[in-house]
Amino acid sequence: MLTEPTADGSVELAENPPCIECGLCREVCPLFAVLRQEHLSPRGLALLAEREVASVVFYQCTLCRACKEVCPVGHDPDGERVRARLVARGVETEANRAMIENIRKYGNPFGPLKEGEIPKTLTCC
Repeated sequence: MLTEPTADGSVELAENPPCIECGLCREVCPLFAVLRQEHLSPRGLALLAEREVASVVFYQCTLCRACKEVCPVGHDPDGERVRARLVARGVETEANRAMIENIRKYGNPFGPLKEGEIPKTLTCC
């Protein structure tokens, strides 16, 4: 979405323009490359976020932002903000809940670790 022209006549892009649904993002998305499901593509997630759908599908995104790099309007999916809103509404996966609890309690996403210990499980999203 373009803003009004500035005093010098140039036009600036809006802070986070909406998705224009072109689909260019799909081919650079690692999740879509593997699963080939439209609702998990950046375009699908952008449409769900725009409609304020509260779903755990937003935790599937890798947050790599490759989609933003190829987007002709520079739309940022801002997955962290979407997930924060979901957590506030109580919509999260058990793994995400455990990860947040571990970070708050132990300062890391894995839970209690001894010096030099390598975690046996990776709790994420």
